[in-house]
Amino acid sequence: PTMLAQKAEYEETFYAALVELLGPEGAAAAFAQYEQDLATQYDAEAAARAAANGGGPLLSGNWALPLAGRLTSCFCERWGSMHWGIDIAAPMYTPHYSAGDGVVVQAGSATGFGQAVYIEHDNGDVTVYGHMEVIEVVVGQRVAAGQEIALVGSQGFSTGPHLHFEVYVGGLSGVRVDPVLWLAERGIFV
Repeated sequence: PTMLAQKAEYEETFYAALVELLGPEGAAAAFAQYEQDLATQYDAEAAARAAANGGGPLLSGNWALPLAGRLTSCFCERWGSMHWGIDIAAPMYTPHYSAGDGVVVQAGSATGFGQAVYIEHDNGDVTVYGHMEVIEVVVGQRVAAGQEIALVGSQGFSTGPHLHFEVYVGGLSGVRVDPVLWLAERGIFV
């Protein structure tokens, strides 16, 4: 089984044990606290990484982490349909960055995303950044890896402030791939 499947199985077993031990209401409260504690720990670790990096983006060679935050949704089947990117939660107005050198090919309103930025990188891949509150780039603008391009928002079909991040290998008519793996191949770990 994949790592995500193992995690889901563990969480299901963990929650079942909590229900048996604490009853349904107690288990729900304990699990909510557990998730909140994990989020707090992750946020503290992300803040420490950002501080160690001078507050800017995490870089590896010619690539950058688009947003320091908490991974809240995977590139996976979700509620009966494919979720073609990853979601990274962060507070409103947190800066997000270009994952690599490239040219902005779209910036503005986008169905479902509210607002989005599409960047075609020098290797031909396209990265998509959705749900931002403020866009700081324009179509045709050249951007560098780690350059601030927008601020986190909750525009479009969104349940809270986050970045929806997608990758198309070979351009917009290419293949959508798991952004976590694509970033990891470039030395960037979400």
